[in-house]
This record gives sequence, structure tokens and C-alpha cells, in this order.
Amino acid sequence: MKVTMDTILGELLEEYPDTEFVLKKYLGEAYCLSCPGKMFDTVGNGAMLHGMSDEESANMLVDLQECVDQYEKQREGQVPASHPADE
Repeated sequence: MKVTMDTILGELLEEYPDTEFVLKKYLGEAYCLSCPGKMFDTVGNGAMLHGMSDEESANMLVDLQECVDQYEKQREGQVPASHPADE
């Protein structure tokens, strides 16, 4: 999956649960991560609502993509499991 500013938060969290740790790193204990509206809200809107700069938003996208890529490799059995918070 390619993570963009248009990626729906709920879909991202459902498919890749470990992305919650990355989102909390940037957004804090954001209510939007548990709100039913997450099924309609985007990564970009979350960044905007939390006042993130373009640089912070770009860094969050990189970290989210790394998390997704690692998760996909784990599913394919290519790498051992590790927790994003361990990094």
C-alpha cells in the first residue's frame, strides 16, 4: 500500500494496526484514532487539524510508509516481527 495524505485513517489502521504507534507519535493521543469518523478522515486532514508543518507531515508519511512496508514483509514471512516503538 502506498500511504499518501489522501489515505483514509480507518482503512490504514484496520489493515496495518501498528500504524497507530506512528500516528500517536505525531498526533499524540488523538481522539480521531478511535472516533467512528476515522473511516472518512484522511491522514492529511489529521495533519492539518493538528497544526503539523509540511516537514512534519512529510516525516509522518515516511514513517507510516516504513511501518506499512515492514508489516507487508512480515506477512510475507520475509522479516521477523518487531514493534515500531522499539525503534
